Amino acid sequence: MEYIARNEVSLGSRDGFSRVARGEGYVQFTDISTSGLYQSGEPYTRALVDLCGGHTTLSVPLAKDDTVMGVLAFFRQEVKPFTDKEIALVKNFAAQAVIAMENARLLTETREALEQQTATAEVLQVINSSPGNLQPVFDKLTETAARLCETDMAGLAIRDGDAYRYVAHRSLNPAWEAYLSGLSFTPGRGTITGRTLLERKVIHIADLAADPEHTVPAAVTIGGLRTFLGVPLLREGEPIGVLSLLRHHVEPFTDRQISLVKTFADQAVIAMENARLITETREALEQQTATAEVLQVINASPGNLQPVFDAMLEKATRLCEAASGHLYACEGEAVRLLAAYGDLRLAEHIRQRGLFRPWLGVSQERILRGEQVVHIVDVLEDQAYRAMPTFEQMSALNAVRTLVSVALHKDDALLGILTIYRRDVRAFSDKEIALLQNFAAQAVIAMENAHLLEEIRQRQQELRVTFDNIADGVAMFDSALQLTAWNRHFQEMLDLSDAYLAERHTYDEYVRYLIGRGEFGDVDPEAELARLRQAIDEHSSYERTRPDGTIIDVRFNQMPDGGFVVIYSDITERKRSEAEIHAARDAAEAAYRDLKATQASLIQAEKMASLGQLTAGIAHEIKNPLNFVNNFAGLSVELLDELKETTAPAVAALGDEKRAEIDETITMLTGNLEKIAEHGRRADGIVKSMLEHSRGSSGERRSVDLNSLIDEALNLAYHGGRAQDASFNITLERDLAEAIAPIELVPQDITRVCLNLFSNGFYAATKRQKQGGDPKFKPTLKVSTRDLGDAVEINIRDNGVGISPEIKDKLFQPFFTTKPTGEGTGLGLSISYDIVTQEHGGTISIDSQIGEFTEFTLRLPRVYGATIAEAVS
Repeated sequence: MEYIARNEVSLGSRDGFSRVARGEGYVQFTDISTSGLYQSGEPYTRALVDLCGGHTTLSVPLAKDDTVMGVLAFFRQEVKPFTDKEIALVKNFAAQAVIAMENARLLTETREALEQQTATAEVLQVINSSPGNLQPVFDKLTETAARLCETDMAGLAIRDGDAYRYVAHRSLNPAWEAYLSGLSFTPGRGTITGRTLLERKVIHIADLAADPEHTVPAAVTIGGLRTFLGVPLLREGEPIGVLSLLRHHVEPFTDRQISLVKTFADQAVIAMENARLITETREALEQQTATAEVLQVINASPGNLQPVFDAMLEKATRLCEAASGHLYACEGEAVRLLAAYGDLRLAEHIRQRGLFRPWLGVSQERILRGEQVVHIVDVLEDQAYRAMPTFEQMSALNAVRTLVSVALHKDDALLGILTIYRRDVRAFSDKEIALLQNFAAQAVIAMENAHLLEEIRQRQQELRVTFDNIADGVAMFDSALQLTAWNRHFQEMLDLSDAYLAERHTYDEYVRYLIGRGEFGDVDPEAELARLRQAIDEHSSYERTRPDGTIIDVRFNQMPDGGFVVIYSDITERKRSEAEIHAARDAAEAAYRDLKATQASLIQAEKMASLGQLTAGIAHEIKNPLNFVNNFAGLSVELLDELKETTAPAVAALGDEKRAEIDETITMLTGNLEKIAEHGRRADGIVKSMLEHSRGSSGERRSVDLNSLIDEALNLAYHGGRAQDASFNITLERDLAEAIAPIELVPQDITRVCLNLFSNGFYAATKRQKQGGDPKFKPTLKVSTRDLGDAVEINIRDNGVGISPEIKDKLFQPFFTTKPTGEGTGLGLSISYDIVTQEHGGTISIDSQIGEFTEFTLRLPRVYGATIAEAVS
């Protein structure tokens, strides 16, 4: 039995284990010592007989569904077959064993899932309790991953500049842990960490010692690592770190463990993203707070720049972690120190120089030459600073190692330079430089405000003089609606005495005073006062005629702090000039419209005349030969029939083969002549259409009922289609607006347009039906009208095959058609377009979708310029 317990049974043999494993319900050997297995020397069978004295054997599978999980085997040391009851009993025991194994598996999986969920919850709890602090999260992730996956080492590496370093690790090997702390990784195939970063996917190496690409032997020699699992931390597809698990022995990780580690990697990404967002939010809040404080100082110190500069430098140096800051004013090619903050030793040295030209190559000089930002990481290593005569004195102060300068620009003018300094060598980040530029912009705002305030003070005196000499009458009322200021023209225009104005009346008292003098005519004082108060609230203006006949324009403008300004303008001459200008403009516009209408009509008449002459020539040259072709084709058919009758007896006497040959020839000639006649008639139709296209309007404009005209045309088109094809049928829908007033148009030509569009709609809908895509499809044509007031609209919509967008722009060109050869001349839509647009001054548009519908929209104005006949006459 010890031999059997120590050795595996090969399933390739034909013993009982192998046969039940391949699907047999049970296998019994009455005496296995006489079987071929024993005779052939099969190891397991030999051991069973020779070592255990086995003879009769029974093997029953432990099966769940179609999967064999094990074998329940019995043997007797005598030749005694198992009975059916004994076999059934063994099968029952096998079923109970399967149930027990499945329960154990489920309990194990449930326990593992609970452990994983608990661990995940603990990690999330650490994330929530450490916002912005990643180290506790990283430590918890590595410790939990190592524990649940039963590994000897776990580590988490994240990006540090251009490389990746392990920031958290758990190892049972202190030497390897110390070695790992000093390592950095870059994407590459030489390390498993680098390979994970390079391929951006899970890397699972069963035996690190057997990996041909691994180039860090210390992992095996020092760390004793064999099996490696690397899971990348990805943010938007880019690697930001690696979570690694390793074992000292060769034992591949299971799919469940890999899935768990991927979950921990996702949690690490979430924690890092949360920390980044919290940091950015905190920095943004600090910057916004500082910006708001500087703006508050700007608002509290109008015209006084020193508090603004001091506050701005304090915020900039503190937020950018600098030791000091300077603000310089630019005057030509020189600069002057305006304000300083922090370490003032260098500032005192610079202030003693007054207005000075910076040395060549230093930050201020480079800004003066046009650079927007100058960032020097170490001034002691910068050649321009080392060349300064005062370099030794500056370096002795130990006040500057790293600096950044930004320009203060207003449009194209350089106003100043903002510089901050660090005592240590530490480059400023892009965010810090952007923040400094923001403060520079605020400094520009403050300087511009101070400049504007000074200009305002200068302008106030000028405005006082201008106010008194302005041509309009102006008066200002404060928030209490009391008169506070007025100019000379206001007093003279309304004939107000100095004594009255000196009393500073309210607006209501002022209006009642003017009403009492008859300034507004015979009006109700309270009603007029209410109207004027409403005009003030609505910031409106109005015109009125004074008792002396002058016309004044009164405008009310609200003031920001309450109150308003009322402006009186004498517009008597302007109104007279406007009336004259309006009259002249109306006359000119009327003449221009008549001229444009006449010009358009003359151009159209000239085009139609030229085309008529061309068509007449074509008709003259083609019509007669065409008539000869048509006539002689018909005559030839008749002659051929007579010839056939005359030669019938002679042909009948010929042999069958010869007679068939003659009949075939005559039939062919008859068919050819019919084709000639058919195409001759088509050519005749084209010539007639060309004549119609060039003829222009032949009818007179008269007032008609549009709905009746369209209804008659629709009936005519429908019955015409039925006459041409007895199987033709289509559903007609009418949506004609009621009470459309009669409209002036040429009824024959509009009927012609409608017939063309109806016929095209019939053709498209019938064609779609013949294509047979939908057996339930019913051809439909809908006609609707609308009264638009100054125009009427006609919509003609069919549910046919539709028109592709590529040919929409060509539809109204002469001789362009979408129909097959012989079914259209290509002139119908061209004639319709000219009738609608040129003859009636309207528009025609098209909307279509392939396989769905086509809709033509006609708009005809009720009033149109002179007709061609009137223009010519």
